[in-house]
Amino acid sequence: MSAENRTKKQGAAGRRELPRAASNTTINTFSDVHPQLLAFLYDKQNTMLNSPLTKFEEVTGAKREQLAYVVVGFLSLYLIIGECAQLVCNLIGFAYPAYASVKAIRTVEKDDDTQWLTYWTVFAFFSLLDFFAHVIMDVVPLYWLAKVIFLLYLSLPQTFGAAKLYVYYVDPAITKFDETLAKKSKELLQ
Repeated sequence: MSAENRTKKQGAAGRRELPRAASNTTINTFSDVHPQLLAFLYDKQNTMLNSPLTKFEEVTGAKREQLAYVVVGFLSLYLIIGECAQLVCNLIGFAYPAYASVKAIRTVEKDDDTQWLTYWTVFAFFSLLDFFAHVIMDVVPLYWLAKVIFLLYLSLPQTFGAAKLYVYYVDPAITKFDETLAKKSKELLQ
């Protein structure tokens, strides 16, 4: 992107603006998670999820959010001590983002492309980091759980974390790198 085009995309502070959807995110703090989970679990439009959860409530008498929290608890425990924690972690980090990326390709908007290109760049970085997972696990035994939480933050439409990561960290770093590279190239050519 040229400097002129980059300036057009930047806000008053000289920083790129968040995509419209990212600036309207619904989860900004941990206390925002529960209402969003309830909205998702009780969404009547999602018949694929609503039917089995309704049946679960009828059979057990328990609320669907209780089931969700039990599943999250067991999944978290498995990501800490499970034999195939890496596989489960990568499946969680791959399934929805792959689907959402294909949908983004079909749209004309650029914001969703930025979201998913940034997400896959971070996912690829983690894939390289996973090579050293056995060493990391000696220092950070919660590595797979932390990775899943971070990937979910980046990928969920309620957080738009990858777009935020791009605007606040990646784009400024690349801009600075491009400027340094251009300056060094100019010096070499003189």
